[in-house]
Amino acid sequence: MDREEARQILACYRPGLDDPADPPFAAALEKARHDPDLATWLEEQSAFDAAVRESVRRIPVPPDLRAKILAAPVERSSVTRPWRSRSFQAVAASLIVAAVAGFWLANRRITFDGYRRHMVGLVRGEYEMGIRSNDLDAIRRYLASRQSPSDYAVSRAMERLEPEGADTIEWHGRKVSLLCLDAGEDRDLFLFVVDRSVLPDAPVAESPDIVSIDGMATATWVRGDELYLLAGHGDEQFLQQFL
Repeated sequence: MDREEARQILACYRPGLDDPADPPFAAALEKARHDPDLATWLEEQSAFDAAVRESVRRIPVPPDLRAKILAAPVERSSVTRPWRSRSFQAVAASLIVAAVAGFWLANRRITFDGYRRHMVGLVRGEYEMGIRSNDLDAIRRYLASRQSPSDYAVSRAMERLEPEGADTIEWHGRKVSLLCLDAGEDRDLFLFVVDRSVLPDAPVAESPDIVSIDGMATATWVRGDELYLLAGHGDEQFLQQFL
């Protein structure tokens, strides 16, 4: 099962209502457990569906609605009322969905923990860079051309490492820069840089906060207006030497 097939199946999945052990759902959910992008999509899709259900549930129902419906005269006119036409109903439905989507987008929580786990999930396996280069200036130009943070600062220890490439990642409509460095012994370091205003709940200290996430060591710190996240395959002691 590829990602698109799993996405089509999970688009019909309703957590808490559908049986996750049902064979099609079980296979698609298993795919999502090993695919960070699909897992993020499923989380957001489930949140959107929940927001739609909650918005519909909150629509007030007049207590006398049933009586008014039963008392209303039967309309036998052949004239098509605008509000009864299919095109009008389709437009109305679209407006309702758009309003609910806007409400959900405005109120969904974007957390630092979700950001960190998503970024680690991207590079935990093989990751194809947007540009492969060992020239830091070329990498900065590449990131700047994509309106992604390019004025980042790295430690002296990281300056001594050979760059392998870089990429620009979209995170909830904001650009995240990714720099890949060769740390030796067939291990890479991945440095993510984003405007700190994107994640108001992120750590604000300039001294790195080191945490292990899904088998990778991560360090987070702030410098100026930018939030830095460094991730690598190894323990906290391994990562510490590059900070």
